[in-house]
Amino acid sequence: MQERKGKPLYIKLSEEILEKYRHLEYYSPLPGERELCEIFHTSRPTIRKAIDVLETEGKIIRLQGKGTFFVGNGSHVAHEMNSIIGFYNDVKLQGKDPKSKVLFQNVEPASGFIAEKLGVEKGDMVFHLERLRYIDEELYSLTNSYHPIDFFPDLRKIDFTETSLYNTFEEYGIHIAKMLQVLEVKAANEYEAMQLEMKEGEPISIRSCITYDTEERIIEYVEIRTQAYKTKFEIVAYK
Repeated sequence: MQERKGKPLYIKLSEEILEKYRHLEYYSPLPGERELCEIFHTSRPTIRKAIDVLETEGKIIRLQGKGTFFVGNGSHVAHEMNSIIGFYNDVKLQGKDPKSKVLFQNVEPASGFIAEKLGVEKGDMVFHLERLRYIDEELYSLTNSYHPIDFFPDLRKIDFTETSLYNTFEEYGIHIAKMLQVLEVKAANEYEAMQLEMKEGEPISIRSCITYDTEERIIEYVEIRTQAYKTKFEIVAYK
């Protein structure tokens, strides 16, 4: 195998491909293998190995029948699948700046679906908070959270632009004990695509969570939508 400055050719080539296309927006298509061969003046097997490297590193994704797509130079590492510290605190601990844009904040009657998730009656009043979340000024997620109003009568008065919801729980004397989480990937609908600044039908990941306090009461149901492939989830498993 040819090498350049001590690196295998395909490794060096993967770096050159990333450098050339790093300006692309999320989920932008890359040229096909044949075109990449012409651009970088190398063989198809070497191009394929370089693409394999970028796919392993999470920089690109290959979709059968559609092509190869650029999905970014870096991902937020979310620890919330194994620790209950909340988005704000998790981002802060990683040395980054979390912010929110509140889209909706009100008290409303629970739908049948939300009532079931929160363990309340349909029509009971719940607090609903919808936000766009940002990390270092970059759009990260669309988040909708619902809470029984009996536990948090004053939530609607708080500005959650830079305030941690989970830290607010602690101020209320409510301590989180566990969280049931489900992670799925689906195609973005028109509203989700508009808010997440992507195209309708592109993949998003949805993390749905039911949060319990130390008294086994449900205090939150939340859905966090992000562009798929934009987040790495760190999970610890115990025997």
